Amino acid sequence: ANNERGPIMTSADIRALRHRHGLTQRDLARRLRVDVVTVSRWETGVRSPDKHSLERLARLARKLDGVGLPWQTR
Repeated sequence: ANNERGPIMTSADIRALRHRHGLTQRDLARRLRVDVVTVSRWETGVRSPDKHSLERLARLARKLDGVGLPWQTR
């Protein structure tokens, strides 16, 4: 059975999205309603975003980039 898991973003994808739009970790954290430490942990690979956060990241990326997902979906 195909398990639809939604967007997949690596720590590099998250950092690249932030840098592409001149956002600080604090800026991104505020937009996603998470703690800045959480964004730092995502970007260093210490933690991975949960499904809800990934969906918010994907929506933000589409809004900022004006395109579809620049990374894989599974």
